[in-house]
Amino acid sequence: MRVQSASSIGRAMGVLGDRWTLLILRDAFVLRSRRFGAWREALGISDPVLARRLRDLVDAGVLQRVPYSTVPERHEYVLTEAGLDLWSLLVAIWTWERRWVHGGAEILPALVHDGCGRRTEPELACAACGAIVGARDTVAERAPGAPVRRNAQPRVWRRSVNGGEPHGPPLPFTESMVLLADRWCTVMLAAAFLRTRRFGDFERELGIPPTQLSRRLRTMLDLGVMRRTPPAGRAAQPEYRLTDKGLAFFPVMILVARWANRWMATPDGPPVRVTHQACGAELDPELRCGACAQPLHRREVRYTF
Repeated sequence: MRVQSASSIGRAMGVLGDRWTLLILRDAFVLRSRRFGAWREALGISDPVLARRLRDLVDAGVLQRVPYSTVPERHEYVLTEAGLDLWSLLVAIWTWERRWVHGGAEILPALVHDGCGRRTEPELACAACGAIVGARDTVAERAPGAPVRRNAQPRVWRRSVNGGEPHGPPLPFTESMVLLADRWCTVMLAAAFLRTRRFGDFERELGIPPTQLSRRLRTMLDLGVMRRTPPAGRAAQPEYRLTDKGLAFFPVMILVARWANRWMATPDGPPVRVTHQACGAELDPELRCGACAQPLHRREVRYTF
């Protein structure tokens, strides 16, 4: 049987779906980190792991390696246009962690919108009509011949979800890392947003071994992003449905998809098309200030520690 190549989302998650990578990008935006030593000191990451992640981000076009000293020769890592375009995804992760993770509002710093001068919790909006959008306001359709499993790009390095604890400012993204740094969790969420609900359907749709599926479903239940509903009759099967907390992860997922389709596009096109039901337009997601309702721009938002 022919193995299908990864979709744009699969390629994107092959780059972004790792705890250390998310933390490196976090510090590039929040602390303006550019140099190897700054990341090593802030994160407590080993030299080999940091070197590999930086190399992968350069190869993916997210960072650019530029010299800052000739004697001795030294380099720093600068966000490219594709890298800078990730700011909205990191803000969406921050928003979800602050609203839905226990203690998040106390641990995470506030976000200030310089455009209006107020603290804000961003909201996802449709760029076409300006309306605030949630998962229930949209219809998602997969492209013909594009199973969700194409979004599950295997990692070429060991996944580091349960490794040592990083240092740094209080932006740990603890639960988001579980959902994004494990490829099976990510594609299970994608399938759930596409209304996959039963164990056997997840298994067939994703091509995931039953033991792995059981383990990831338990993780989803423990995190409170899914709930298990009892079977309605003898022949029925229990269903796994997204909770309000799980549905609230929609902005993160749609912003991953937008970035993937912009920067990791494949000849097959987007694997999923999402339509905003109210206006009928294909959803072009943007973040708006929860205080003044104006679109947020990268240079107008900052964290206050």
